Amino acid sequence: MMNPAEKYINYISAQKRYSARTKEIYSSVLERFYRFALDDAGIVLPDVGAEAVLEPLSPNPIRNYQVSLLEGGSSPRTVNLHLSVLSGYCRYLIRQGLLSTNPVALTSRPKQSRRLPSFFKAGAMEKYLNCDNALDRRDFELNLSTIEEKKNTYWLCLRRAVVCTLYSTGMRRAELIGLQRSDVDFSRAKIRVLGKGDKMREIPIVPMLVREISLYLQAVERLVCIDGSKVSGRLFVTWNGAPLYPVLVERAVKEELGPLGNDFAGKKSPHVLRHSLATGLLEEGADLNSIKEVLGHANLAATQIYTHSNIKALKTIYEKAHPRATEKDGKGNDR
Repeated sequence: MMNPAEKYINYISAQKRYSARTKEIYSSVLERFYRFALDDAGIVLPDVGAEAVLEPLSPNPIRNYQVSLLEGGSSPRTVNLHLSVLSGYCRYLIRQGLLSTNPVALTSRPKQSRRLPSFFKAGAMEKYLNCDNALDRRDFELNLSTIEEKKNTYWLCLRRAVVCTLYSTGMRRAELIGLQRSDVDFSRAKIRVLGKGDKMREIPIVPMLVREISLYLQAVERLVCIDGSKVSGRLFVTWNGAPLYPVLVERAVKEELGPLGNDFAGKKSPHVLRHSLATGLLEEGADLNSIKEVLGHANLAATQIYTHSNIKALKTIYEKAHPRATEKDGKGNDR
């Protein structure tokens, strides 16, 4: 019989529809908390007795756990993640009648600096999209005589399509991996995306992306090694026709953008491409609600972080337009 902690993990997976990755994070946080609270470094959730589950859920043990995380080198961001998981867990136990109050609510959380999202400049992305040496990659009339040549050519086609799709739609890595071929509606120029909480949204796809996906599908038909079985119904597949996996998507982005110089210095990841689209849309005058719908955010607060991109433009306008923006010396000259 499952203890309350196991039931909670089952609840967020089966009822709340949290992703497998989120379920893994929640399980890890709860196990780490109980290892600390019960002073047992090897304990896993199924080993925690029903009474022991509730015993540490009071303010002092939770404050002590917070201190141990900070002293162990965890960042305020990580500590707040642990406290958020524990708070959600306690709220669940209250609804089950197992706790009367939420002890995490009585714990002061460490302050964390607000991280501005990394992004690539719109000009850099336009340069990448317009300089399409990818057409050479898709010269399928080349004499690709060996399996290795076909595999390498397909990898070049795949990574280009992955980067273009991530940047043009702003979708998350997991959303890209889950795309089915049937999700792309070429006639309506839209793509259906299954987001967090199993929420479906439609994103318009620009002509460039329609072309990229069409060319990529040609590569699948001509180059993918099927090994006697049918290609997965997923839109993006590996050389063997299987669905993509997270590490491969990360690698595709890094290898595609890595050789392109200073325009793509710093972190290169699917999430940076997502940030880049959102920042570019905002700079071009898109309203936050529209960006929120494209990105699939649950609330506007998550989208508002992208307003950082307008600060530089606002400063320029301010300096040009504000009557007191430029100080003058006594002779009427600008200082």
